[in-house]
Amino acid sequence: MKLAVITGCDSGIGKSLVPRFIKTGYKVILSYLDHNPFKEHPDIISSKLDLRSSEDIDSFATLVNTLVNKGNRLEYVINNAGIALGGPFENLPISIYRQVMEVNLFGMILLTQKLLPGLIRNRGRLIINGSMAGRIALPFLSPYTASKFAIEGWCDSIRRELNPLGITTILIEPGGIATPIWNKALEQDSSFIDKKYSESINAFRNKFIRAGAMGMDTEKATAHIFKQITCRRPQNRYIIASSRMLSYLETLIPGRILDRIVAKMFSMKYHGIS
Repeated sequence: MKLAVITGCDSGIGKSLVPRFIKTGYKVILSYLDHNPFKEHPDIISSKLDLRSSEDIDSFATLVNTLVNKGNRLEYVINNAGIALGGPFENLPISIYRQVMEVNLFGMILLTQKLLPGLIRNRGRLIINGSMAGRIALPFLSPYTASKFAIEGWCDSIRRELNPLGITTILIEPGGIATPIWNKALEQDSSFIDKKYSESINAFRNKFIRAGAMGMDTEKATAHIFKQITCRRPQNRYIIASSRMLSYLETLIPGRILDRIVAKMFSMKYHGIS
């Protein structure tokens, strides 16, 4: 039996990928944090997983590796789970940085290490859900952006290590995709934020976070992702956005110009700078 592991399947891209793999003959081992959207199905194994918990990671890895050791082929490990938290750097508790890095980077790395022998044995594919925030750093998202920039470098490094072992590593870089991650960002506690940032934070929520919530349809984005990660000769990374060319061109804007654009877009006048 062919196996595909997908983390973060409560909603969004992870949830949408599951039926696509099932339709193509895979047994899917999925993780969820709060809500399992899938009822009992012969080709789905669901398990709760909090990437901040080493015990949860051990348990989930044991589940997967037990199936691999019984002769099943681990062909895909898709690291999709993640969180987006932020706020003005001046006010952010270090605990928020630790939480984001633990879920988006350290927990993901630990799980991948534990599943790696099965991938090596079957010359499988390792998929990581990064973000365009790993290419363009916007204000008020420093914990999230730091984790996604780290993922970019990590993917490049391990890809070059794992290529000789027959493992294909693919980084997905979504732009504005209409997933619940944006709603969760809006629900974040903001009581710790200094009043001088209020206007800018409101502009950021309206022009970036709410715009993201109305971005590219999740099913459409997932269709692109599935096609790309299952094609015969995939690229190292893929931008997923309504306009991939525009998203790429944005990465080429000189830093000083982008600073001015961002300051104007998000009404960043709290230090008397227009």
